[in-house]
Amino acid sequence: MEPLMPGLAAVENVHPLVVHFPIVLWSVALFFWLLGLRGREEFWRTGRWMLYLGSLSALVAVATGLWAADQLGHDSPGHDLVHVHRNLMVAATALGSAIALLAWAWRGRSEARNRGLLLAGLALTTALCAIGADRGALLVYGHGIGTHRGEAEPSAAGEHHAGHEHGDHPH
Repeated sequence: MEPLMPGLAAVENVHPLVVHFPIVLWSVALFFWLLGLRGREEFWRTGRWMLYLGSLSALVAVATGLWAADQLGHDSPGHDLVHVHRNLMVAATALGSAIALLAWAWRGRSEARNRGLLLAGLALTTALCAIGADRGALLVYGHGIGTHRGEAEPSAAGEHHAGHEHGDHPH
């Protein structure tokens, strides 16, 4: 697999591969529910399915994140920030999962009466997720967590090729 996908082969754990799903799916769910405020039932239904998928993917992201954090150890750079990131994402996942369960239980007859509560809960979930994702980005880009910073070995994709230069030159 390395010759075909060297970036994927360099991944230390699967957490970076799954973290983007809840971020996107919860945001899309919120977008559809906001569109659904104008009375279009299909927007509300689509948002509900995005919420379900986002919550399921968040459970996977939290599980893989806990595994990744366990691999880091306590002396890794930014270790305290790992706990902040974890706590925010666990809170977002718990709230998103609760909202998804309520949306499932309330679908149909009483859903319309409870949409304000569901929408507020999803907005809070999305906000928590965004803040937690920002802390995750700080771990990667600020502290190098999950990267191979400082390694001198060039990858197959990054090797210098004869006759290939970077810089300002006329074509």
